[in-house]
Parts: sequence; C-alpha cells; structure tokens
Amino acid sequence: MSDEVSIAAGAVLRVSNLKKIYGDFLAVRGLSFELAPGQILAMVGPNGAGKTTTMRAVCGILTPTEGTITLCGHDLATDPVAAKARLAYVPDDPKLFDAMTIWEHLEFIAAAYGVVDWQPKAERLLEMFELTPKRKALAMELSRGMRQKVAIACAYLHSPAIIFLDEPLTGLDPIGIRTMK
Repeated sequence: MSDEVSIAAGAVLRVSNLKKIYGDFLAVRGLSFELAPGQILAMVGPNGAGKTTTMRAVCGILTPTEGTITLCGHDLATDPVAAKARLAYVPDDPKLFDAMTIWEHLEFIAAAYGVVDWQPKAERLLEMFELTPKRKALAMELSRGMRQKVAIACAYLHSPAIIFLDEPLTGLDPIGIRTMK
C-alpha cells in the first residue's frame, strides 16, 4: 500500500495507549489520539506534563514503555526506518553541526532523505526564513533564533507527512514568528 493510499484512508498518526515510565515516575499515562492529514495538534500543559516525552516517543527517539505508534501506516516498533522517513522533528533547542554551513545542513538532510532536485526548494526555504544572506555562515556563528530557523528549514526540506515542533517560536524574531504561523 502506498503512503498516499494509507494517508488518504485515515490518520497520518495513530497513538494507542502510549505509556512512558522512568523508574518509578509515570511520565505519560495511556495516551491515545489520531491525527488526520492537514490537522494541527497542539499539546499544552505545564512543565513536566509529558509533552516532550510524548513527542520524542512518537518520533522514535524514546522507546515507549507500552503502546503502539503508527506513522502513515508504518508501525514505529516494527518498521522504524519507514515510519521515521515520514516525519521531521525540531526540538526546542536544535543542535546543529558547528562546522557546517547553513547550505551544507540542507545538503546533508537532502542526502539523508534521498531528496532529488532539492536545491530550488532549499533556496525557497532560505528566502522564506531570511537565511539567504547567511547561507555560507557556519552554524557556530549563528544566534539561537537563526539556528532555530535552519532546523525548521531542514525539517521542511524532505516534505514530511508530519512535522513535530517542540516550542518552535523560542528564539525567533517577530518576522520569523509570522513566517512560522
């Protein structure tokens, strides 16, 4: 079944009875939800409520204690590569490769995801996030907000079915916030 068929048939994301326990601490308790194509899901709650833990589990960064996660018809536990290929994750404080330029980050992501003819889209993303003049700047030279913009541009480059943004507006200037919205 192709991704287009499975997405059209229902949810791009299904989380069923997600539970995450750290030692004696229950971080996520039996969470279930579905996300249809085009829907936006916001997780709101106080610090320590399990929002980031949930996102990291859904992205395959953390292994759930219990539950199932399906991305575009691919079970994260049994088909992790195919499932992860359909998503992008931008953490609240993205870690970039210090010795790589902004353009090299985009080139790296294109190679990692097998994106062909990626340069025109990368150019549009640079322009959209006002990164064009800094395209040759090393990541170590960038402000926190600029690093955030690079991470977001990289996330969009491979056209994922799902993008997870953990506090995406942190560090962005007003124009960057408008662009994200």
